[in-house]
Amino acid sequence: MLGSALGLLLLPPALLQRRGALELAAAASSTPLAASAWCGNSFPPFAYSLPWFEFDSSACSVRIVGDLKPELDKGLRPLVAVPSPGLTYEYLENLEALTVSQRRVGFIGLPLSGDTKALAQSLATAITTLDAKRGVHLLAHGLAAPVALKAAALATPGLVSSIILTSPIGSAQDVEPSIQDALAESQAPLLATIVSKGRICVDATAEASSKVSSQLFAELQRSLRGRESELRPVSQLVAATPPLPLLLALSEAGDVISQAATHDILTAARSRGDGSSLVRDATFASSGPLPFVDAREEYGTAILDFCDEVDGVRSRRVAVAGGDQRVMGRV
Repeated sequence: MLGSALGLLLLPPALLQRRGALELAAAASSTPLAASAWCGNSFPPFAYSLPWFEFDSSACSVRIVGDLKPELDKGLRPLVAVPSPGLTYEYLENLEALTVSQRRVGFIGLPLSGDTKALAQSLATAITTLDAKRGVHLLAHGLAAPVALKAAALATPGLVSSIILTSPIGSAQDVEPSIQDALAESQAPLLATIVSKGRICVDATAEASSKVSSQLFAELQRSLRGRESELRPVSQLVAATPPLPLLLALSEAGDVISQAATHDILTAARSRGDGSSLVRDATFASSGPLPFVDAREEYGTAILDFCDEVDGVRSRRVAVAGGDQRVMGRV
């Protein structure tokens, strides 16, 4: 998140009213899995310096942070992050710092019910509300990977410009054997970190999600317990998507995805179309399945470098505040 010092300012009344309206709207609809905003804080630091909006769309909960004008002026596409089904998007909130690049950062939380195709249709519809005429960079974590890939296949051409998969899981075949039993019991392995600090957003997600389960994760649990399942490994889903630019982001220390599945995903990605599509992979040492927590700076740099390569620009890495040239935010 940007500029913790900004949080010392008084909250503008309009923002307070806006937040109250959002809370009432969230209480009135139980369909989207709502985050308990900003890791337990009443308001995020960026609320004092950046435009932000929260709303529901097609049974999804949506948050978009950042300013559209500089994004358009610089020829950038927004980054849209999708949490694993059954988890709120709070644990992804470190990605808000990537607004330093002058591209907007959005989050789309998936509804609890629905199979992969239904969730993909909801996701694709929600993306259309973001005023991203040149498409979006779609980042999916964990079990959101098959949803994002299916959405890219179903969407109007140009809606999704690139795909970023972080510790992706599509079926039991993708899961590292050593954690299959643990993942069959709960989503805790997806929220594991090497670091013990900086987990406030992760813990907030774990608490909010501890008493609910998504239909898709329940299906994964059944398959991990040896029952028949229609879930497909990520590599098969990648092979069925258009040859969009793809980044596979993984950890070296205790990821949820097996090495065999990693190899299959990259092979499938490089075999799409005529084999010339952009495919990148990034591996983060000393990181679990949440490299945006364990290796925040390295992960953020890898994401922005990939997005810039697709957009054909070099985006900003440091934001400077006013006349005193203080650094407001750094990846």
